[in-house]
Amino acid sequence: MFGYVTPDKPNMYMRDYVLFRAYYCGLCHTMKKESGQLARLSVNYDAAFLAAFFHDLTGEKREIVQKGCVLNPRKRPVIAETPLMREIARLNLILAGMKLADDKADGESNLFRRMALSCRIKRARRRAPDLAAMADECLARQLAEEQSGAFLNAAAEPFADLMKRVFRRFAGDRTSEAVERIGYLLGKYVYFIDALDDYDEDVKRGRFNPFRRTFGADSFAALKQEKGDELAFIMEDLVKGVENAYREVAMGENEGVVTNTLWYGLRSRIATVLDREDGKCTRIRL
Repeated sequence: MFGYVTPDKPNMYMRDYVLFRAYYCGLCHTMKKESGQLARLSVNYDAAFLAAFFHDLTGEKREIVQKGCVLNPRKRPVIAETPLMREIARLNLILAGMKLADDKADGESNLFRRMALSCRIKRARRRAPDLAAMADECLARQLAEEQSGAFLNAAAEPFADLMKRVFRRFAGDRTSEAVERIGYLLGKYVYFIDALDDYDEDVKRGRFNPFRRTFGADSFAALKQEKGDELAFIMEDLVKGVENAYREVAMGENEGVVTNTLWYGLRSRIATVLDREDGKCTRIRL
């Protein structure tokens, strides 16, 4: 996941904002302890959302402590390290490795990032071999689909299936069809919105893009002009599917954070990507 599953801060209660930031900071501290300072380069809001979702769903005990760091010396609430947080930290690094491998296949170097994260990714893969195997299978399927010139749904299927399996794995005995459906649809959402965000760059570099393969526009501006309503419908349909599945999942203390992200955050990111004039959408900071 690549930073698109984020809360919508203007619609968050202060309590939920502080709680989400505590999960983000807790994950960042866990990454440092697991794999060193440079591993923190891979931390993103998507992984923090997973931490909030699965700590609540599984009922894993958590403790809020006060900590600071180099970037934020003033102490603030942080979720202390838990076994689940360590597992999500490893997943985060494994997905970062998958993204780097995909970029390399597309001809991008990302030399500094690969050098910074290489050893950390290998360590995470050793500690979570089942997650590493899932990611490897997904990447192989995804590259095969892209090389065959797959259209939208076929191209998104490998990553959507990966996230379905990840949600099943982290939910454990609390898994359900609804939980796995959320994972599947979020995977498809991330794949689609990342492709829309990278559209012009993919065209410029001659890389595969499922929306260009499907609609054929030579620029994102042309794609929006010709197919804007269809793009909005595709993305909104995914969000509605997530909402419908989420209604069947019982949440606890983190309900506000999770609901805000799935109800408002996903739509906010869609608007940011689809409404931009040029370039890539601006990454948010909470």
